[in-house]
Amino acid sequence: MNIGVVGSGTVGTILTQTFSRGENTIVLSHQGGAASLTPRRAEFAANVTFGEVAVALQQPLVIIAVPFTVAPTVLSQVADYQQRIVVDVTNQFTADFKKIDTRPLTSSEVIAQAAHNARVIKAFNTLPHELMTGHVDGPGQRVLFYAGDDRPAKKQFAELVKPLNFHPVNLGKLRHGGSVMQVGGGLGHTAFVQLDESLD
Repeated sequence: MNIGVVGSGTVGTILTQTFSRGENTIVLSHQGGAASLTPRRAEFAANVTFGEVAVALQQPLVIIAVPFTVAPTVLSQVADYQQRIVVDVTNQFTADFKKIDTRPLTSSEVIAQAAHNARVIKAFNTLPHELMTGHVDGPGQRVLFYAGDDRPAKKQFAELVKPLNFHPVNLGKLRHGGSVMQVGGGLGHTAFVQLDESLD
């Protein structure tokens, strides 16, 4: 799949490296422009290219890995996502790590409003960043919670992450699933491993 990653900080970098292990083509972008990423070429596989934010936002699947405070503005650069998938990995923190109250919406519903006509999936934000690789010490798969309002999009997302050693767990729609995954929802910074039950 062609994937656009918006944001080249810790999370954006790790997810770019993670998805590049699959049969994907990644466009990694940064607000400073594609040229600003050139010195980091050695960090990424050959199926990762550097592009402008506008190019990354046009990919069939977009991972938004910028601070929550700027994510709506970044996403609103596209007038119509034409039912493309946007994966929200943000957490509703300020720059000094204070929780942002988005009520009555969940944080991902705020993202969905900004990404007009996109199929938004909440994922990865509950994992410590070092576990976003899917790596597990020993047997098993890394549990990956996700939520979204579009069932076909969620199915497509689940099939995309399974080969990367994730065990996707569907928590339902953005209203409920997003609420338990966002900051203060109970699943933040959790790490579970799904073992092969046939081994028990």
